[in-house]
Amino acid sequence: MKAKIAFLALFIFILAGPGLAQAQMREGSFHLSPMGGIVMPNGTMHLDNAPAALLGLGYNFTRNWGIELMGTYGHHLDNDGPAHWYKNRLFRGDEGSADLSMARLSAVYHFDIDSNFVPYISLGIGGQWAKRDAYADYNSAAGTAAVGFKYFFNEVVALRVELSDTMGFQRKDLGRQDRREKERLNAPVIAAGLTFQFGGAGPCADSDNDGVCDIYDKCPGTPAGYKVDADGCPITVSINLHINFDFDKSVIKPQYYSEVQKVADFLNSHPLSTAVVEGHTDSRGTDEYNQRLSQRRADAVRAALLEQFNIDPGRIQAIGYGESRPIADNATADGRAENRRVVGVISGQDVDK
Repeated sequence: MKAKIAFLALFIFILAGPGLAQAQMREGSFHLSPMGGIVMPNGTMHLDNAPAALLGLGYNFTRNWGIELMGTYGHHLDNDGPAHWYKNRLFRGDEGSADLSMARLSAVYHFDIDSNFVPYISLGIGGQWAKRDAYADYNSAAGTAAVGFKYFFNEVVALRVELSDTMGFQRKDLGRQDRREKERLNAPVIAAGLTFQFGGAGPCADSDNDGVCDIYDKCPGTPAGYKVDADGCPITVSINLHINFDFDKSVIKPQYYSEVQKVADFLNSHPLSTAVVEGHTDSRGTDEYNQRLSQRRADAVRAALLEQFNIDPGRIQAIGYGESRPIADNATADGRAENRRVVGVISGQDVDK
């Protein structure tokens, strides 16, 4: 009695073990499926329906695709054929029996793998072996197909229900002495049991819900709504601002206001973006003076964004670099004109709308 209670407690613990939230298909997992059912041979085999035992061993290459070896055994299937002579003996319609064995190797495809309820289909090849008293034995290669579902109680145990069919390829002489019959064995089986799942990698932990597993996420804690790359890092989009100034001036010329407008539009359409406005000068003048002049130029562009386009001041930073970052030769007038500039580097995260 104590042993029965202990077994029942263990069974309940298995079913109620890890929660349903984790009960899903696992890539790289092995499956062991003991089941019981009923085998229903076609009428021309002269065998009654009978109980059957099934045992399957499977492996999932991915969460959808797997392979399985399934064996089925039916013992003492009663003869339901007409009275006849076989091997110099008269068998009545209720005399004689058979043992039926079948095996199949199948490719299995699972649907709805993120659910506890997982339907599947399988196709494969196998064999049939029927050892009979009242008729000749039947052995043949066979084609197999099955449909069914698995319902996961937790990450280890699932209920499994299946309807399968195994059709022999060969027509065999039944060996009756009164007349000759050539038939193939068609043996549907309806079965139910449990599937035990071992090992493999299930749905990964994704603490910031960005679609990238934590173990691969190089940017953990990504805010909700950000688009991310394969490393889990927010996708950065940017736009460059380029404004040139007259010598010793920090006034934005009218032809450059379209550049300022472009930056304002970008900032408004990417509410999580920020801007760094960089001011620069040519090499004429002292370093100290050019540093102050470059800062005034950067401040002028920032002020235009704030005052004319109502951009949040916290999103824009102005930095003057003086003459330290030339992009052209300061020995020529054209080169110095190119160096008298403001460059805006505006970066933001691409966000799901």
